[in-house]
Amino acid sequence: MRQNFPGLAAWTLLLLGIAAGGVWLVMLGRPDGAAAWPWGTAAIVGLAAGGALMVAIRYRWHNDPLEPETTDEEAAVYRRRRRRHDDNDDPTPV
Repeated sequence: MRQNFPGLAAWTLLLLGIAAGGVWLVMLGRPDGAAAWPWGTAAIVGLAAGGALMVAIRYRWHNDPLEPETTDEEAAVYRRRRRRHDDNDDPTPV
């Protein structure tokens, strides 16, 4: 759940921002239009925060514990196998 929390929070903020925007539009149509500014502010804050969180999620660094970084030894083995394959000029993969 910990990995899904930022996405859940971002979507919740976006949806609340959209809902607040709808209430803001309804409040603008009422005779007392001055009461609409809190809803407009909530809509802007919710949409901005949700959008910023979505962008942050998109560009975050992700470390996968099941596939850690390649070690130098693994890279050397790969290069050796690849070199052997390239020397043979055999079209079949290793």
